[in-house]
Amino acid sequence: MRVQLVGFEPDLERVCAAAMRSCYSPHPGYQLFAHTSPDKALEGEKVFDEERITGLLRRSLELGHYDILEHNSITWLVDASEKDILSLLDSSKFFETSQVDEEKWIVTTNLRVLVELARAKNPPPLSRELVATLITAAPNIASTLAATVKS
Repeated sequence: MRVQLVGFEPDLERVCAAAMRSCYSPHPGYQLFAHTSPDKALEGEKVFDEERITGLLRRSLELGHYDILEHNSITWLVDASEKDILSLLDSSKFFETSQVDEEKWIVTTNLRVLVELARAKNPPPLSRELVATLITAAPNIASTLAATVKS
């Protein structure tokens, strides 16, 4: 079995954090997303820097507020058997798959599904392989999940 991450929103974590903050801010998500300069403060907001993003995502995971993690799409090219793909689809209805050839698949889902799989007990091998790509697509989420697993 082989999993290759082929596509994801480059600012995936920033998008999710802006979505979370927009629930409690008078500013729309797109303004929060773009608010990176300390000299152009949005009224009532802290700068949307890496520290702020990490804190919001950590809080989201602590609260189980996973809805904000749906604001993206992650895609892999997967070499796997049909049995492996069916096991993956059985783990969540939010995977989309397209068969390229006999054992090659395009698999797409969102960050929420990966977080839920990461927290699942005894996930299938393909699920573990997909979750392992979080370190590339969403490093802050990956490190937060790793810290909670160790606790």
